[in-house]
Amino acid sequence: MTGEVVYLLRVETTDSDPFVEALRAAGYRPFVLPVLRVVWLNTEQLRAVLARPEAYGGLIFTSPRAVEAVRRLGSLPEAWRRRPVYVVGPRTAAAAQELGLQPRGETAGSGHELARQILQAPRPERPLLFLCGARRRDELPTLLREEGLPLEELVVYDTRPSVPELPAEAPDWVVFFSPSGLEAARRLPIAREQVRVAAIGPTTAAALQQEGWEVAAVARTPTPEGLLAALQEATNPS
Repeated sequence: MTGEVVYLLRVETTDSDPFVEALRAAGYRPFVLPVLRVVWLNTEQLRAVLARPEAYGGLIFTSPRAVEAVRRLGSLPEAWRRRPVYVVGPRTAAAAQELGLQPRGETAGSGHELARQILQAPRPERPLLFLCGARRRDELPTLLREEGLPLEELVVYDTRPSVPELPAEAPDWVVFFSPSGLEAARRLPIAREQVRVAAIGPTTAAALQQEGWEVAAVARTPTPEGLLAALQEATNPS
């Protein structure tokens, strides 16, 4: 049992956190710091496009929050359940399944990998609808457009920095879940030289390194199990 304190720099949520549960079960002392808050955007435009499933060849979600933007509007037209739905990671897949969709790409850990899977699938005659955040990375839409695949994007949310109250315990680990968490971290009294830093995935790790953070652990998958394995490997390298 490690007893190490882990700060999880997350988007605010009212749900139970599976990362907290996994780390606590392994003997860590995790604390969620809601350093980002969600702002919903283009709600009426989203409502309008979702009412026209016949105009699209499928859906793309790269985060659970994009799925949540859809869920907030109520039930989907039945025709969407017959369209291909592509997602990044198991949490986004689970959220899509709760809407009655049948997502593909659960094992994709990045937009680049999901784009590769989409390009291997039958090419749609109508554009795919990519519902994304305002800070989405360029790799997925760029790769699809380079291959001539029709794509329509709609920004449905943004994340804004929020300064949470810090726990009394100083952290041994600070975990970043997205590059946007960096902006919020600048406002927190966290001494880089006194903590170890972990990232959920290579994209976030690269953003941290570009800002001068030394990354001690990178989760191979964006899951509680992936994070736990990365922390344990960094602490006890073979």
